[in-house]
Amino acid sequence: MIMNLMLMACGIYMLYWSVQMKRTQQIPEMMVGKKFPLNRAKDPAGFIKASFPVTWLTGAILFAIGLIEALEVFILNDVLNASLSFIVVIVVIAYGMILLKLQKKYLLGVVDNKKKKK
Repeated sequence: MIMNLMLMACGIYMLYWSVQMKRTQQIPEMMVGKKFPLNRAKDPAGFIKASFPVTWLTGAILFAIGLIEALEVFILNDVLNASLSFIVVIVVIAYGMILLKLQKKYLLGVVDNKKKKK
């Protein structure tokens, strides 16, 4: 039950910071790290625009899954309950990968030159 409440809190925290980021046009430290020099970022507005929907959606998914598990909706169905836990892991990993890619592109200015040749 405590893990489900923590999952809901993480979801709410992500929703809050995504809205704050969009409203204030400032990138929160939780998304880039404490020591990242935001004043040297290449395109902070592009990062905010690209990361807002991903962060908001991830927060909503984490909150919804935490709520479903806290309310014990699928307590009698172990497969669905385990599937929700698996979805949480996949969502968190995917969010981390997307966020790193967006940081490289918009904040560091690193362009991926790997293009598939046809």
